[in-house]
Amino acid sequence: MENNKKEPITEETVIGSQKITAAEFRRFFKKTLGEDYEKNAVFKKFIKIPLSHKGKTLREIIAECNSPVRSKSLKEILAENRFKIISTPDKAFILAFEKAMNEMGYDFGGDIVGNKDLMVIGYGKTGTKTRLCPACFLIYDNGNICLKLYLHKVDDHRQYVENAPAHIRELFTNDIGKCNGCNFRNGKCKYNCTKTYTIGGRLFNKCYFELTNLMVENISDYMALLAEFYPTKKPKSAK
Repeated sequence: MENNKKEPITEETVIGSQKITAAEFRRFFKKTLGEDYEKNAVFKKFIKIPLSHKGKTLREIIAECNSPVRSKSLKEILAENRFKIISTPDKAFILAFEKAMNEMGYDFGGDIVGNKDLMVIGYGKTGTKTRLCPACFLIYDNGNICLKLYLHKVDDHRQYVENAPAHIRELFTNDIGKCNGCNFRNGKCKYNCTKTYTIGGRLFNKCYFELTNLMVENISDYMALLAEFYPTKKPKSAK
């Protein structure tokens, strides 16, 4: 019978390449960083959500613990070796979209969140605790990316959508994210994900809205769409 003994983690172990328990990480960092390893701010952040560092080696994490750096910009993060899987045009799009979102008052929060299948760049309102997310990038292990938009109550914005450029209307009428009723119970989505709306007299049901053919020249249209669904609230006038 073949012995499938688990290989011990080393400085060259890539985060996300195998299942590693918190106890294993703690033993490793205690050995490499010393008895006071838990006091290190980088370690505390890492142990809480290790897959936010997906693609890094443990050697890189040790280097960050020994020489903590300031918060990185998204451009600096995407320049890391683990993101070499993303094409140059896609990186250019992400950074152009980031600039446009910043101008609208949103940011990515200084961190990229990961899980076993993908990495996520999520945008929230700058300077707020709620971090309401109108959009996010999904970065898959093969380097493919898509832009996911969180759009609700589409019927309330029907006139805008029907008069928008073709590549914006298509977001609402194509088959990407089409609901197949897999989570329907008694006629309703049990996760409350399905959006039901009418465009051009046709009824649509979608679970999500994703853009895969990403072009920098269309970013202004994406921003206008988000501004339609997420209008800037006017400050309350002083009494």
